[in-house]
Amino acid sequence: MSYLSSLTTPLNISLGLKNAGDIITQVLPIVHFSVNEQCVEYKECSKFRKFTDAGKPVFHIEYPDSAGQKLREDVRSRYCGTGDEGKKGDTEGFSTVLKKMDLDGWVEYCDGTVEVTEVSGSGGKE
Repeated sequence: MSYLSSLTTPLNISLGLKNAGDIITQVLPIVHFSVNEQCVEYKECSKFRKFTDAGKPVFHIEYPDSAGQKLREDVRSRYCGTGDEGKKGDTEGFSTVLKKMDLDGWVEYCDGTVEVTEVSGSGGKE
């Protein structure tokens, strides 16, 4: 196989954008999804709406101060876009999870379900 023909062979990979809301317009035609952290916190979720409008997923993560215990409904609704403070609909269609900033195995979903996944420490040591 020549080098030139390898350039036309499908690679079966997806390209995503992490945060970087200011370049969405330029890269939207070539990326397949967005990973966004804290668009509610920084009031920039509307920028990422371009992905869902184009039929592309937004994987959205927020880090509430009270994360690590089951969140109150008003806290969860703020980040999930279902309450007044979260501007109803801002994150509609996003795949949202709520995590602790230290990124352990704790996660809460917008439906209130909490899961804890066992994680190992750095370097594979427990």
